[in-house]
Amino acid sequence: MVRSPISLNLARIVYRLLTSHRGWRVRDLMGQLGIAERTYRKYRLVLQEEFEPLQNSDGTSRICEIGQGEERWLRIGSSEERAVTQTDFPLLVAAVSFARQALSPLNGTPIGRALDDLVAEYKHHVKDRQFIVGHLLRNADRCFRLVPEPCEDNSRKSEIVDVLVKALVFHHRVDLDYHSSQDRSRRLVLEPLTLVLQHGTIHLLARTPDDHSLGAYSVSLVQRAALRSDRFDYPPLSVYQPDHHIEGFFGLLGDTPPRVTPVVLVFLADDRLKRYLLGRCWHPTQRFEELPDGRLRMSFQVRTMASVWPWIRSFGTDVEVIRPSGPVPRSMTEDDSPAKPREKRWSPVAFSSRIRVKARP
Repeated sequence: MVRSPISLNLARIVYRLLTSHRGWRVRDLMGQLGIAERTYRKYRLVLQEEFEPLQNSDGTSRICEIGQGEERWLRIGSSEERAVTQTDFPLLVAAVSFARQALSPLNGTPIGRALDDLVAEYKHHVKDRQFIVGHLLRNADRCFRLVPEPCEDNSRKSEIVDVLVKALVFHHRVDLDYHSSQDRSRRLVLEPLTLVLQHGTIHLLARTPDDHSLGAYSVSLVQRAALRSDRFDYPPLSVYQPDHHIEGFFGLLGDTPPRVTPVVLVFLADDRLKRYLLGRCWHPTQRFEELPDGRLRMSFQVRTMASVWPWIRSFGTDVEVIRPSGPVPRSMTEDDSPAKPREKRWSPVAFSSRIRVKARP
């Protein structure tokens, strides 16, 4: 009789867990069974959900994965694990459902798969599954809905994200092959400091080991990433704070430029537009003032206008630029206006893409 290799592998895992109090190191388990990470996760869930001899009286599994430093271990845990009750589990489902949708740009990456595993793990702690699993989890994404922004397909950078996450957690330097937006390929050695998810795109704030100059790198432009054996000391809060390198809605900065540009805009007297602007945090320095004629004045200070001009342009003729004054970037001139009107970000009403820039008196 031919035995299923899956059944044999599951039997080997169970035998190892029963005969070793430490369990089985996940890296060794995958190597000895010749399986990939995805297959290992499937095996673990099968044993947790269907292997009754290692389940508690309430149906939860005693098989768990434990992290120890950079290693993971699969082992049999205590039989006195806390069970999540029907009272608190719906709140967890709502929180995780919104989190999964908000982090949908990370689907297909190790972070996205880890979040899916977290949801699956909590299923095993439910005492009464008939309502929780049978109804709430099945309909969670319909009960709790987040409207996503357009985002990049980050799943193709799964291996790179995996390397960067490990480097951030354990403070390893990394080797990167980086293809910049100027069509230049560079090989970099960096110390990763912060992984940033903004507008569906993953960015890395990192510094160079020699002079500690900080830069912002788009993960979509990383061609290869490798973990180095040498480590670095993560900078203290007095030296590095990621918020100092994030221009709110308008993007990221590397080393802080000394020049600050004041921006002053006046928006049309429109109630829907006002609600749209006032209800959001565009930049930490933003200030609003309603003018006597009903228009809305907005002011803030940025260190780069690269992402500010396209945002201003999206409002068409409903915004007047007071500052900065002077020449308007070519992309903002009427010559570059599209032949067909575009849709406003804040309203479904079509508009002309031209804007007014107040001349210097």
